[in-house]
Amino acid sequence: MRGFEERALVADGHRMRVCSGGKGPRDYVLVHGIGVSPAYFGPLAEELALRDRVHAVELPGFGRSPKPPRRLSIEDFAACVWAALDQLGVVSPILVGHSMGSQVVVEMALQRPGIPLLALLAPTVDDAAHGAVRQGLRLAWDTATEPPVVAATILRDYARCGQRWYLTTVRSMMAHRIEQRLPLVTAPVLLMRGARDRISPQRWIERLARAAPAARACAVPSQAHVLMYRGAAAVAACLQAEVERVALR
Repeated sequence: MRGFEERALVADGHRMRVCSGGKGPRDYVLVHGIGVSPAYFGPLAEELALRDRVHAVELPGFGRSPKPPRRLSIEDFAACVWAALDQLGVVSPILVGHSMGSQVVVEMALQRPGIPLLALLAPTVDDAAHGAVRQGLRLAWDTATEPPVVAATILRDYARCGQRWYLTTVRSMMAHRIEQRLPLVTAPVLLMRGARDRISPQRWIERLARAAPAARACAVPSQAHVLMYRGAAAVAACLQAEVERVALR
C-alpha cells in the first residue's frame, strides 16, 4: 500500500501487523477475511486514505504474522484488533470487515459499542450454505472468477497461511453465527456485496439487513466476492456517503 507505514505489534498476547496511512478527521479500520492478508485491501485503503486515516489490520496467523499456539475464536480476533488499535491511539473508528472479517468487526462493535458505522463487505457465513464443504466449493468457484491479479494475491496468501491454520480458523468461522449476533449491534450498519458474488448472495444480504436494527444494503456492479479491489472507487464512495449520512442523523 503506497504511503502506508507498517507496525508489528503484540496485541492481547498475539503478534500481528497494522498498516496505517492517510490523514483526515476519521479513522477507518479494515479487517480481512480467512486465509488472506490485508494486501487485497490495497486499492480501497489508498482510495480512503485520500480523505481520512486508514488502518489495514493483519490478524494473528495470517500474512506474515506468526500463528498463535491455540485456535482463536472470532471474539478473540476482535479483542486482538481492539488491543492493537489501543496501542495506535485509534478511538471510535469506522469498522470495515470483508468476508470473515465482517464477523470479526461485528464482535468488535459488540465489545465496544458506540462506533459511528459498521460496514460489512461480502459477509459470511450464508446460513443457506452453512457447512465447510459447501463454503469451500463456493470459494473455489469465486476465486476462479476473480480478476487474475486478485486470484494470484489470494492464492499467495493461502499458501502462506497454510492448511492447518486455515482449517483451524474455519472452525471458528463456522461456529460464529453473524445472523444471531448482528441484531445486538446498536451502530448503523452498511452491507455491501459484489453483484457476481457467489459466497455472499443477495438473499443472504437481505436476510442480514432485516436482522440489523439500522441497516442499509447495496451491490457493486460487475464485482465478485473481493468487490473492493477493482471496485475500490465505488466501495469507497458508498462508505463515505454512508458516513456522511449517519453523521447528519
